[in-house]
Amino acid sequence: MQRRRIGSLAYASGALAAAVMGALVALAGVRRWRLRRKRHVSETPGQYEHARHRILILGAGFGGLAVARELDKRLNGMNVSILMVDRDNSLLFSPLLWTVADGRSGVNDIVVPIRALQRRQGFHVLQAAVLGIDLEGREVTTTAGIRPYDTLIVALGSITAIPDLPGLREHARVFHAPVDAIELRNRLIDAIEAAHNAQDPEERREWLTFVVSGAGDTGIELAAVIHDYLVSGLFKQYPWLADERPRVVLVGHAPRVVPMDAPETSASVQRVLEDEGIEVRTGVTVEAATERRVHTSAGEIAARTIFWAAGITAPDIVRQLPVQHAHNGAVIVDGDLRLPDHPEVYAVGDCAWAFDGVTHAPIPPTAQAAQHMGIYVGRAVAARLGPKQPPPFRFRPLGHLALLGTRTGVARIGPLILTGLPAWLLWHSYYLWRIPGMRNRIQLLLDWLISGLFGRETSELRLDKHGVRAARDLQSHPAGAT
Repeated sequence: MQRRRIGSLAYASGALAAAVMGALVALAGVRRWRLRRKRHVSETPGQYEHARHRILILGAGFGGLAVARELDKRLNGMNVSILMVDRDNSLLFSPLLWTVADGRSGVNDIVVPIRALQRRQGFHVLQAAVLGIDLEGREVTTTAGIRPYDTLIVALGSITAIPDLPGLREHARVFHAPVDAIELRNRLIDAIEAAHNAQDPEERREWLTFVVSGAGDTGIELAAVIHDYLVSGLFKQYPWLADERPRVVLVGHAPRVVPMDAPETSASVQRVLEDEGIEVRTGVTVEAATERRVHTSAGEIAARTIFWAAGITAPDIVRQLPVQHAHNGAVIVDGDLRLPDHPEVYAVGDCAWAFDGVTHAPIPPTAQAAQHMGIYVGRAVAARLGPKQPPPFRFRPLGHLALLGTRTGVARIGPLILTGLPAWLLWHSYYLWRIPGMRNRIQLLLDWLISGLFGRETSELRLDKHGVRAARDLQSHPAGAT
């Protein structure tokens, strides 16, 4: 009991320290926010069509928004129209989705309304779905009508791809959107309840075993969040399971975790994960899944829950473009992030198969890379509207941050690698500084502080057209069924 109190106080102290650091970051951003604030003037479709140069951006994620903001900064006052099209009116700040999954923040904390950002910018927003892209006719068909363009930026992101292996699509769960974070919490709570009700020890172990397939950036943090939420959140609510320990198995087909990062970072990440109690199996692939088993190339794992984080694919609208594609459907771009046969079309983010224009190193599918690509394209388009020719795209990563549990993580900044509490504090401070909007920063600070002092959210939230639904009968519905 005394040990638990010390752990709770340590966690609260860490949360308070993170909140104080975050408050300083937030307050420092107030002045910058006020100075940048300006009135937005709406644009009609006719004004867009008759502009001297029409720039159409498809997608309002990290890459698309970075393009729009960079162009607005560089083309302000010119007769150029910048129109961004997205089916949603908000930006999901996905790096912070983990704090929703582990019960320390709410969905609204990490969703930023695009209109709020537009009020301080000169670009325009059209909420509509993209139905088709005509590269030859230079126009895009949306649910709000056809929009011609002079320059097109495709930033439509990616979707999680589950291969057609026996039983995998029926049983594997994904983690890509806010609803996935809520469903992850629901699934973990359901599994704990089922383990409590199980009379057979073997069945109880199956419910308390969780497999994560994919040891990239998403997979390592997903495995860590599952383990952390179980140990630091749920098990405190289920003292009768105190003698049981959850088993989280991370499976990756590459010879090391986060294979696109430096070997030193991979080694640090694996060491922290194993210190937390997570089993790491590299060089292993998932081959099939059933209700009670996950079959891998190294044998089977008795588990009733599997999460898939082993690959992404481009959306159908991107895959259908009559250009050269990579194996995952992303369009292949040149060193300037343009389509080789259509120099007026750029692609950024996960839907682009890109390489560094000088070193030819592959660009990882991360939010940081998408932002770098977006800023570059904004500068490149602005330069080409004048007499300049931009240099090839260079990707110089700022580092690598990974949240790997309560008061621990890995942070690489240049040659320096931090682990433990310093990395945990840096992770929270950096993303709190990066998320747009003072409202979101304040909400996050308050929620993190409350969770540190009073514990995490451990209630289930069932979402359907009725708002709340009864808990599923886990004995008759396999993991991953819908």
